[in-house]
Amino acid sequence: MKEIKINYITTKIEKEISGRLRYEGEIRKRLKDVELNMIEYSPSKTSLKGIAFAARAINKLLHFPYQVKTKAKKGNITHITSEDLAYLLNFTEFKRTIVSCHDLYNWIFCRNSPFWKLNIRGLKKADRIITVSNFSKSEIVKYLEYPEEKIRVINDAVDHSHYYLKRNKEILKKYNLPENEKIILYVGSEQPKHNLPFLVKSFYQLKKKMPRVKLLKIGNPQQTGARKKLLDLIKKLNLEKEVIFLGYVDEKKLPQWYNAADLSVYPCLYGGFGLPPLEAMACGTPIITSDLTSLPEVVGDAGIMIDPYNQNEMTEAMYKLLTNNKLRKSLIQKGLVRTKMFNWEKSAKETQMLYREVTTIDY
Repeated sequence: MKEIKINYITTKIEKEISGRLRYEGEIRKRLKDVELNMIEYSPSKTSLKGIAFAARAINKLLHFPYQVKTKAKKGNITHITSEDLAYLLNFTEFKRTIVSCHDLYNWIFCRNSPFWKLNIRGLKKADRIITVSNFSKSEIVKYLEYPEEKIRVINDAVDHSHYYLKRNKEILKKYNLPENEKIILYVGSEQPKHNLPFLVKSFYQLKKKMPRVKLLKIGNPQQTGARKKLLDLIKKLNLEKEVIFLGYVDEKKLPQWYNAADLSVYPCLYGGFGLPPLEAMACGTPIITSDLTSLPEVVGDAGIMIDPYNQNEMTEAMYKLLTNNKLRKSLIQKGLVRTKMFNWEKSAKETQMLYREVTTIDY
């Protein structure tokens, strides 16, 4: 089969890999009969402020488009792998273009941002948009008035050779965590959409009914000031020894934490997909998640869905899953079956099929 040539415009993968970079990396390494002309952008660090941050922003808007035009190969399909690089289509005249858009969170909640106005304008110019869920597809149609038939839903997935059932609490010993206490695990950032204050307050209520339980939090804040606010709340509720921050955990060790946890929680208010619930289920860890946005699409009937604004409902769901063994076993089995629906090989194949479709677009 003839090799497809792609100008592959992407965020450079660095030490700490986010969910969307994992999506891109997992698909990229499974592509066949594709030649990628890699053009990478080094992301701004969220900790940068003032002049340093402004300099990075200017580099992104002025220098990177020039770099892209210089390095792009004429005649190639152009695939921009993130919605926050879609602005490039305003500064180039590429033909046969694809943009990956995981969600429209930044646009919906940052409407006055000139940068996001540029990204939205760029998204509208794409010949095709890839997104990760039917929910995100509906958002793109709604907010961009982009033709539905030009959007392809290619799901996030899970590597079943890496995330699988292997229950073991050994990793808790390395961090001096008690094996005789129940472990609740949250994996993700502390951005407002992830609803961490709600989780901490619900956990506080749970402690009154079930004292021997710890909440572990994996992941960096990814939001200026979020950690301080969360720590202030934890101190106010006297939970300093009950909520443990593990920071960023390399993907190699992540399955060990899922397998050591009794329960995984993800009370997200807005998500384009939601990899942590899927990874938890693949490791046989029951999940409680939000009943909003894309989460029901991911979890189906294999987890407990809660109203992410109702603390009592969240508290009761955690208590029920930690005390009802029959329910736990049922959800674990459903989760293991459910995750088989999400497969990186399938997602890579669908991406490749879209590449071939775009080669036939006539200008």
